[in-house]
Amino acid sequence: MMDGMNNGWGMGNGYGWIIGLIVLVVVIGLVFKLVSQNKK
Repeated sequence: MMDGMNNGWGMGNGYGWIIGLIVLVVVIGLVFKLVSQNKK
């Protein structure tokens, strides 16, 4: 049953990496937002 692909991110449907990608983009966006505010 467990094929080793479900590492906690995936939900068994192959789309778990999209959630990881969205989280990564949000974190990077927040970092850029904070950096641009600090340069003012």
